[in-house]
Amino acid sequence: MILEFYLAASLPLFFLLVFLEGGQRRILAFLIWGLSAAVIAYYVNSGLFLAFAGSSVLPDVTIAPVTEELIKALPLFVLLMAFKHRYSRELLVLAMASGFGFAILENYIYITGFVLGGADAIAYAVVRGITTSVMHGSLTAIIGYGIFLTYGFERRSLPSILFGLYTVAVTIHALYNLLVGHTVSGRLYGIIIPVVLFVLLYIAYNKDTFLSKPPLPAV
Repeated sequence: MILEFYLAASLPLFFLLVFLEGGQRRILAFLIWGLSAAVIAYYVNSGLFLAFAGSSVLPDVTIAPVTEELIKALPLFVLLMAFKHRYSRELLVLAMASGFGFAILENYIYITGFVLGGADAIAYAVVRGITTSVMHGSLTAIIGYGIFLTYGFERRSLPSILFGLYTVAVTIHALYNLLVGHTVSGRLYGIIIPVVLFVLLYIAYNKDTFLSKPPLPAV
C-alpha cells in the first residue's frame, strides 16, 4: 500500500506546484522529494534487510540511517554542484521539508501496521509526529544548514565537509533508533533528541534576528 499512498499524497501536490513560485515552489518540491525518498528507501531497505537477515546486524541501526539520510539529502548535493556558492540559509528550510515529507510517508507505514486502535493509535501518531518526524526533518536540515555555512570555502574541501555532515546525520539517526528501539531507559533520550535538535536549528536559523540590537527609543 505504500506506493498507492505515495501516489494519492504526491499527485495533488504536483498540481499545486504549478501555481506556486519562488521559495514556495522550492519548499513544496522538496516536500514531494521527501515523499519520494521514503518510497525509494523503503524498497532499498527491504532488500538490504533481507540480505542481512541471517546476521547479527541491527538493520534499523546500521542500514536504515545510512540509506535514508543519503536519499533525503540528494537534492541538496545536486543544488550544491549546480549552483556552487549561490545559495542561502533557505537550504535549512528546504532540507527540513524533505525530511518532513519522508516522515509523512514513513508514519503512514508504521501507523497502518499499528495493531491497537482508538486513543492508543492517536497517542502513537502524536508521539511519532513530535519525535521521529522532527528527527527526520532536523537531521536533513543539519546537512542543509551545513552546506549554507560552507559559503566561501574552497571547492576541493567540500566533499570532505559534505561527508562529515552526512556522517553526523547518520550517527544521530542510528543513536536515536538504538535508544528508542532497543532500550527501555533510553527512550526518554530518544524523545528529547529531536526536540533539542529542532530548537538548536531554530536558533541557528534566526541567529541574526536574535543578535540584532533593537532600535533605540525616540527621545
